[in-house]
Amino acid sequence: MDAAPSASRRSSLTFWGLLEVATVLLWMATVTGFLGRTWWIFELTSHFRPHLAVCLLGLGVVWTWKRRWPLAIGNGIFAVINAVVISSLLPPMTPPASAGGKEVRLVAINVHTANQRGDLVLEFLRGAEADVILLLEVNERWMNDLSGLRDSHQHVLAEPRDDNFGIALFSRIPLTDASVIELGEAGVPSVVSDLRVGDTTLTFLGTHPLPPGTAEYARLRNGQLRDIATWARAQTNLVVVLGDLNVTSWSPYFRDLLRDSGLKSASQGRGLRGSWPTCLPLGRILLDHCLVSSSVRVVNRQFGPHVGADHLPIVVDLGLRDYE
Repeated sequence: MDAAPSASRRSSLTFWGLLEVATVLLWMATVTGFLGRTWWIFELTSHFRPHLAVCLLGLGVVWTWKRRWPLAIGNGIFAVINAVVISSLLPPMTPPASAGGKEVRLVAINVHTANQRGDLVLEFLRGAEADVILLLEVNERWMNDLSGLRDSHQHVLAEPRDDNFGIALFSRIPLTDASVIELGEAGVPSVVSDLRVGDTTLTFLGTHPLPPGTAEYARLRNGQLRDIATWARAQTNLVVVLGDLNVTSWSPYFRDLLRDSGLKSASQGRGLRGSWPTCLPLGRILLDHCLVSSSVRVVNRQFGPHVGADHLPIVVDLGLRDYE
C-alpha cells in the first residue's frame, strides 16, 4: 500500500531537484560568461545571454509560485544581469529617414557546403536587389550552381574550397584592388576590394574565421579577429567588414574587435534575432555580422529567408552621404 506514494514522492523530489540543479547551472553560466578570456569553454557561455535571461525569468516565476524565495530572488538577480548585458541590442531601431546621397545593399550568406538547395539561394539573391553579395562555404559545385549571378553581378572574386571555408564575392559595383588574403594563422581566405559608390570609396572585407569548437580553433578565431581589427585601423577609406565571424556581440573578443577596429556593428539597436542555427528558430544566436566605419549610416539590417543552409542570409543597407 505504501509503495506507490513512496515512488511518487521520489519522482517529485527528483523533478524539483533537477530544477534546482538547472537553476544553479544557469547562475554559473551567467558568471562564466564574464570569464571568457580565462577559458574558451567559458567564452562559449557568453553567446547565450538572451537565452539565459529568458530561462532564468521562467524559473524565477516557478520558484515564486513554489515560495522558494532564495531561488526566486537569485533567479531575478541573474536574469537582470543578463538583461543588462544584452540591453544594447534590445530596442528596435526605427530606420532613419532617407536624407539623399547614395545607398548600397550588402547581402551575405553562409550557404553551407553540404546544402543542395542552390535553387533557393539563387531565387533569394535574384530578388534581394543586392549591390554586393558575399557567399561563404562555397565549393566548385556552388560556383556552378550560382553561375547565373554573373548576369547581374559580373564582377567576381572567388576562392572555392571543399573545407567549409571557400569564399566568393559577386558585385554590380566594379572591384578595385581586389585580392584574396589571409588574416590570422588559420590559413582560411578572406576577400578584399575597394568599391566606388558615388563619390565615396568603401574598402570591403569579407571574412569567415574558424568556429571556436576547440581550444585551438578558439585561439585561431581570436587571432583572426585581432588581425581584422588591425587591418581595419590601417585603411584610409571607409570600411565595411561582412561575414560569419563565429562570435556573438556578448563575447569579450567581439567587444575587443569593435574597440580596436574603431568600427560599429550594424546590429546595434536592432533586436535580438539570431542567424544560426536555422533549425532552432527560438534558439538562434547572431554569428553573422556587418561592421562599418562610425560615420557610415546604417539604414537597415535584416535577415533573409531560410535557403536550406544552417545560417540565415544577412541583408544590410548602408547610406553614404557627405563623407568625402
